[in-house]
Amino acid sequence: MFTLRDTVSFLEPAREDHLGKALYERFREEPDTLIIPVLDRDDRPIGLVERNAFFLRMAAEYGRALYANRPISTLMDREPLVVDAEMALAEFTSDSLSYRASDLLRGFIVTENERYLGVGTVLALLQAANESNRRSVADLAAAKADVERAQTFMTAVVEAMPSMVFVKRAADHRYVLLNRAGENTLGMQREAVVGKTDADFHPAELAAVYVERDREVLESREVRVIEEDRVPRRDGTEAILRTKKIAICNADGEPEYLLGVSEDIAERKRAEAQIARLAHYDPLTDLPNRVLFQKSLSEALARRSRKGDALAVHFVDLDRFKTVNDTLGHPLGDALLKIAAERLRGCVREGDTVARLGGDEFAVVQTGLDDANGATRLAARIVEAMSAPFDLQGHQVVIGASVGVSLAPTDGDEADELLKKADMALYRAKADGRGAYHFFERAMDEQLQARRALELDLRRAVQAGEFELVYQPLYHLGDERVTGCEALLRWRHPERGTVSPADFIPLAEEIGLIVPLGEWVLRHACAEAANWPDHVRLAVNLSPAQFRDRGLVGTVVSALASSGLPAERLELEITESVLLQDSAANMTMLHDLKALGVRISMDDFGTGYSSLSYLRSFPFDKIKIDQTFVRDILHDSDALAIIRAVLDLGASMGVTTTAEGVETLEQLNALRGQGCAEIQGYFISRPAPASEIARMLGITETSAAEAAAPVITLSQREKQGSAPSAGDKEGLQPKTGRRHAG
Repeated sequence: MFTLRDTVSFLEPAREDHLGKALYERFREEPDTLIIPVLDRDDRPIGLVERNAFFLRMAAEYGRALYANRPISTLMDREPLVVDAEMALAEFTSDSLSYRASDLLRGFIVTENERYLGVGTVLALLQAANESNRRSVADLAAAKADVERAQTFMTAVVEAMPSMVFVKRAADHRYVLLNRAGENTLGMQREAVVGKTDADFHPAELAAVYVERDREVLESREVRVIEEDRVPRRDGTEAILRTKKIAICNADGEPEYLLGVSEDIAERKRAEAQIARLAHYDPLTDLPNRVLFQKSLSEALARRSRKGDALAVHFVDLDRFKTVNDTLGHPLGDALLKIAAERLRGCVREGDTVARLGGDEFAVVQTGLDDANGATRLAARIVEAMSAPFDLQGHQVVIGASVGVSLAPTDGDEADELLKKADMALYRAKADGRGAYHFFERAMDEQLQARRALELDLRRAVQAGEFELVYQPLYHLGDERVTGCEALLRWRHPERGTVSPADFIPLAEEIGLIVPLGEWVLRHACAEAANWPDHVRLAVNLSPAQFRDRGLVGTVVSALASSGLPAERLELEITESVLLQDSAANMTMLHDLKALGVRISMDDFGTGYSSLSYLRSFPFDKIKIDQTFVRDILHDSDALAIIRAVLDLGASMGVTTTAEGVETLEQLNALRGQGCAEIQGYFISRPAPASEIARMLGITETSAAEAAAPVITLSQREKQGSAPSAGDKEGLQPKTGRRHAG
């Protein structure tokens, strides 16, 4: 008696935690594999993955991206047809046809003692059934009912199969069977096929190919697979088939029939083509993606090398795209990217390549250039095209674009090198104000290398503790005493010497080191200020980047608690750029800080665009007049008028006003005459280490030598005249671009 053990073939199973991408690669490498069983850790079958269903799902929009890194347990059929190896073939064919016919068509899993043994297919059943029939001839009378059931079953299976099944006579290659799917595939009724040869309805040349293939199968008696067989239909269209053929032998072991199963793979071919396109094209803009761009650039460079002409790489970045995305939402942001892509297409010639590299970054390969003039014209067209307003569902949006350009062979002849240099040029274009284009210059590479070296040194310095704090006093003119000190960060590099805050603070902000640096400044300065007299406040600058750290308030609370410094003695200085960036969230954070009792000061007042509006929206405790106005107070009536207006504004709002950058007695007298109450600058004191500030505040005992040379007081300074100017060796650090800097 035949059992399912006679039909089983071993197929390497998959595990439930395997990823979809592994299954995808396996199906591609094993074209004959139509199903893959899925087992649990105990080798028990728990599911089945069918080839066509898998490829159709992966070909869906974002299908590969969605399922590639997911376990195949999310892709499998959790109710596969599972049968025991000892089940009788006749019983199985009868029962399964009754209630699991559709599952049977794709294949089933065979087990032994509930453990995986192998898989069975309809083709194997056909062979086993044929062998069973052949062996049962002697017992025909007794097995007639079984044979009839098997024949009925096999006929039903063949008719129900979605793939074309055909049988030819080995002797003359005439068709003796064609199922319903075969009629649909060929576009012909089976009556027009059965009893005929391929020469009766195919061109003679094609029919000869089929005869030769059939002869090879019959002679070898092995399964042969035609991976992609293009068969003409009666209506003139073409079927794309994957065909398996095998010889069916008689009792003497001689080929009697040829069995073929053809799977229509047109849908799968379309799915594979879709997957291939998704791998090389951006699904949003339908532009080539980074992978295809790199390939196109490399091919263009190879052609350029043969022809001897020039080539340009344009790196394009949309200037204010993030603002649109954040304010209008991602759907409108996507719409803008589509329009931008169309505008870029309209700027280039046929043969040039436009690609989206990711986010709001695009790139163009411009070929066939004689010189840089063509690249200049294209870069200008791109900037002009992107400067026009974008109409996004009634919203008129202006964003602009910056372009960096590198040239081959002038700037190199390797794809990665040209992209890197175009990126450097783009960085310069954005630094120069955006909405412009810039060509790569050799100095940019030198600057980039210097910046990278400085970045490495800065990261090392944070770990090595190369930073220190100095403090510059704030002097109250009415009380004639120091009422506060501003903490300023200094970097003493072992080889570079003192690195300007104007150089390293912006870099720290850009690479994300400003938050740990700012926390270090806050904690050390609070610990030092806790030793000062109660009337002396501590001023600490905060960077706009620190406000992106939503743990800032907690850091301030921790620094105050660990140092014991009262909150009212801490003064946090900000510039209006803090309020220009995510103003609602930052304003909330400022109110939270003020609720602690901390004082908030507006630094560099008068140099921005919206200072007055922010004075209305937040109750600042102090405004600091920028040193640029103080510097010109003696010879510029406009500067004097601005200072007078700010002092009057502060007085009317009950806000303390401090003048920064006071260097001479004449400046001090002019400010005193205008009613300024507090000053800061070299005339009072340079930034000094904590030990010198402590002596100035009378905290430590002075030595005899120090007593002979006492700290200079304001009255003494007024008699001596001007302090050293800002042009001396310890000159003022630029106020622009610095926080934690003096």
